[in-house]
Amino acid sequence: MKNQTNICKFVTQSSDSKMKTSNFVYETKNSVNVKRTEEHAIYLVTSGEGCLCTDLFKKELVTGTVFFTFSGIPFRIKQKEHIEYIYISFHGLRSQELFDRFQISPSNCIFRGHEGLLSFWQTALGKANESNLDLISESVLLYTFSQMTPTEGTKEQDLVSTLLSYIENHFTDTNLTLASTAEELRYNAKYISRVFKENVGISFSEYVKNIRIQHAVFLMEQGVTAVKNVALLSGFRDPFYFSNVFHQTLGMAPSDYLNKNK
Repeated sequence: MKNQTNICKFVTQSSDSKMKTSNFVYETKNSVNVKRTEEHAIYLVTSGEGCLCTDLFKKELVTGTVFFTFSGIPFRIKQKEHIEYIYISFHGLRSQELFDRFQISPSNCIFRGHEGLLSFWQTALGKANESNLDLISESVLLYTFSQMTPTEGTKEQDLVSTLLSYIENHFTDTNLTLASTAEELRYNAKYISRVFKENVGISFSEYVKNIRIQHAVFLMEQGVTAVKNVALLSGFRDPFYFSNVFHQTLGMAPSDYLNKNK
């Protein structure tokens, strides 16, 4: 877009839809601070290069990349060169239905090669006003979801998807390791390790550790206050090891985090 200033339009019209949008934003001045929002959001990179950083991974962002952020999950957008993007924030019961339908999750949320959507998004934002913003933003959101239809990937990409799904379903099991996963899925452990690191950007064990810590934080915020219980429920057999990993990740001990969030 030629206009180099931020554009932020807020939805004021309400409906009985099971999914609602709350804004349609063209962002030209990216903040490097960690964000944690109460809504989901879908983004389209319009120019520049950057990186989406979460507790689970660091993934490259380029022009034409569609990516998602999720309610309650911290993230940061770092720029390699000046990056600009448009995003729509949304919430509602249908959100999870669509995430499931198109296999979108915090570990599978980046989709490159959608330069063809740039003109559509930019034109829609330009035409949006107070009387039609709810309709336009929801239409753009739903149309873009429809373009995320899973395609047949390579053998390695299919394996990574299987691994991510397996981890999401078993990370609370204290016996989950690279070796146990390889045995369960009947793959060579070294092969799994290489494929996972090359495609996700971090090692298998690092990913599992991060998702366990993320779950531990969730449990604490839900009222679980015994560190030993938090550790076990998050997949850590040893509470002392859990405390060390928690401190390395968040910069404070679990007990301090609990006291801070009382």
